[in-house]
Amino acid sequence: MQSNIVTLVISCLLTIGAQTIGANQSVAQNFRLATYNVNFANTRGDQVLEAIDKARPDVLCLQETTIQSEGWLQKQLTTSLPDFRSAGHNGKYYAERFSMASKFVPREIKYSPPEAGLFGFCTATYVINNRDVQILNVHLTPFGIPRGAGIVDAMHAISATEEQHQKEIDIILTSIDPKIPTLICGDFNSLSSFNAPKKLIEHGFIDSFASVHKDADQHVTWNWPSRPIPLKFRIDYIFHSSHFETVESVVVERKGSDHFLLVSELKFAE
Repeated sequence: MQSNIVTLVISCLLTIGAQTIGANQSVAQNFRLATYNVNFANTRGDQVLEAIDKARPDVLCLQETTIQSEGWLQKQLTTSLPDFRSAGHNGKYYAERFSMASKFVPREIKYSPPEAGLFGFCTATYVINNRDVQILNVHLTPFGIPRGAGIVDAMHAISATEEQHQKEIDIILTSIDPKIPTLICGDFNSLSSFNAPKKLIEHGFIDSFASVHKDADQHVTWNWPSRPIPLKFRIDYIFHSSHFETVESVVVERKGSDHFLLVSELKFAE
């Protein structure tokens, strides 16, 4: 009798343990992707680290890193995101570099110099949940509106940048293998109704944040203390192919950069 009771207790414990493992494995199927333009002139490294710690990403895409900040960030993130890669065009712009930090070692990583625009983009292929996933880290051309420009000049500048963004996004789309689950994230310097986001949606990509927030454009990812009216817009995005679904997506606000961190928790679509 006592032997039967012991067997029953062990059996129950094993069942509970198996259910717990199953639950943990289910959670592990999700992964977190973050994008953050840290501003090349940012001196608030503590705020950058606070935002990253709050976001808890598995993969982190950074724009506007510098040689100096990259070395510091790699050291600070060595425990949470041990794989750290940086690249950039050897041009004349301080804001041109990219970094990608992750818990995964990339199967392949490539920097594409600018054919159109100023900065180019980075593509990394990771194995996540036994599947290849390509992640593109992008930084599209900023709007070059001259200081003190009138409405007409400003509209011309916006139109010219929109044409530039069209070329940039076409190059990015050409580089993608459509059969592989894909995520495109970064600083688009675009409102959601502008060319680059619209083009991605036309190609079947999903705006991760907007897919879980009806008032997505009311959530600011960039702010600039201009006078008399500060500029505040959503211009940073995570787009995903139909291979994924967004579980949650949040903006993490910290000081130092003119951008805020954007993070999405994603899962493979059934």
